Amino acid sequence: DKAINIMQQCVGIQKQHLPTSRKELCTSLNNLGLYYAEKGMLHEAIGTLEECLVARRLFLPPEHPDIGTTLWNLGNAYKEGKNVVKATELFWECLSVREKRLHATHPDVIAV
Repeated sequence: DKAINIMQQCVGIQKQHLPTSRKELCTSLNNLGLYYAEKGMLHEAIGTLEECLVARRLFLPPEHPDIGTTLWNLGNAYKEGKNVVKATELFWECLSVREKRLHATHPDVIAV
């Protein structure tokens, strides 16, 4: 898939030239992970989203919305892979993050 190749190249270049904790690298990892999941490449999606989560936790506060987003995306990848226990754990963690930062009526909190 040409899009995956381009996204992988982008992440590779960013890894060479940016610190792991850069927001741009994390955004690219998140997007690549989502695209892998969309294509049914769940092993790659989970690995990439886990890498994104580790990197985001290096430089963002624990309740940052981007961490919640990555937890949500990772939970969905596990759900698609039929690992409901892990998915549920991640969704609960996502909800906890979002509730600390957002109002209970915020759409991102309600979605969880």
